Amino acid sequence: MSKPRLVMFHPNMGLLGGAQRDLIVALPEHAKRWSITVATLNAPQLLIERCEQLGIDVLAPDVPWQQPTGPFAEITAKAGRSALKGWRRMRTRLQPALDAADACCIVLGTGGLEVLEIIPENMPLYVYIHERNKGIYDDVLQRDMDGKLRNSLFVKNLALSYLRRWDQRWHKRLWERPKSAVSANTPTSSRLLASSHGWPTSEDWIAGEVKFRDEFLRPAEVGVLWPAIDPSFWPSDETENERKVWERFEHKPSGPYLLTIGRACYMKGSKEAVQVAAAASLPLVHVGGGETEEMQRQAEKFGAELLIMPRIDEVEIAALMRNAHALIATARTEGFGLTPMEAAMVGTPALVVDDCGFTHTITDGLNGRRLPWPSTEEGLREWTEAIQQAGESTNRTAWSKAGRERILSRFSANHQAEGLARSLAAMGVKVEISDLEILPGLDPA
Repeated sequence: MSKPRLVMFHPNMGLLGGAQRDLIVALPEHAKRWSITVATLNAPQLLIERCEQLGIDVLAPDVPWQQPTGPFAEITAKAGRSALKGWRRMRTRLQPALDAADACCIVLGTGGLEVLEIIPENMPLYVYIHERNKGIYDDVLQRDMDGKLRNSLFVKNLALSYLRRWDQRWHKRLWERPKSAVSANTPTSSRLLASSHGWPTSEDWIAGEVKFRDEFLRPAEVGVLWPAIDPSFWPSDETENERKVWERFEHKPSGPYLLTIGRACYMKGSKEAVQVAAAASLPLVHVGGGETEEMQRQAEKFGAELLIMPRIDEVEIAALMRNAHALIATARTEGFGLTPMEAAMVGTPALVVDDCGFTHTITDGLNGRRLPWPSTEEGLREWTEAIQQAGESTNRTAWSKAGRERILSRFSANHQAEGLARSLAAMGVKVEISDLEILPGLDPA
């Protein structure tokens, strides 16, 4: 029996952020159930190589689409309008795949629903929106590292009013579409997405259990589909290749260090990470670029030693993670937070703020520590105590074991692929599903 055909859309795989890498990680499991075509406006070499290995067709423009950025682009919704033109130009190339398809899936970091324009209305569709657009519906991206707004809220809301209407137009079109299901990557992300558009949310948080509001199979709620973590990339024991990479890593810290990963900014809590490192008297290693000059200024202000890594490859990141004293995660409005889970996979304690997506993955004292914001003396004291606990071998072993078990039982590529398959099967698509146990979401963990 031949596998059903699935067209998977992503507007810009070239970003290679969390949402894009999540799709690449899950593709092998999806490919066991589907004959897949991946369509994107920007296909990086990493995606092309993975799809070649799996026998998956990739459809993309000859000239990769570049997402417009900057204040003017935001005010005028230039990125969305440009993406819409890009998809329309690809319609002829995509039509044979769409004509043969049994279902479609859209995977998004934020925004990007313009592809709805070319997907047939009667086609079963699953839309996986990792998070709502932070730049439109909250102000974490409009603040400097100290938390001060770069412009007044009035100016921000006025400037983004057209972009917000553009975004809501496409979400409304999705919500009114028959044979459709919508999920985000955690209960927190689902609630935030739903609140922006007046939609209901799930009460069960079980991936693959979709509900419809009428006989046309229009969505009744925003559900959840958890991100996928690849255990083979984060082995519990150091590989020979990783050992060799670490031995010759020229930026290796000389002693114990704390690690933070992600673009330095207010949203990622970079200032707070610096405060924690200063209080613990340990160097802080930062990976991910961003507002690094301002982060360095914060380090000088609080008396912390900050080591900013240049661009390094994935094996170097894994080695840097494994050898850290602890991972520090202080992000605001984080949808899921992959890095604490990845840290647990390699035996490094994850210390996170008790906020948003981290509340669905880290159980305090079981697979890491979930701590208050380090904005008070008491909060900082709890962080320094947790950092001391992170150095104890019994804690490192126990937290990593519990973290790895949680990942393998909930956040594998197989769980994500099964959740997608069950959701589309509920729309009548004849796709293979299994008896894999999918547990309710931890809300909170």
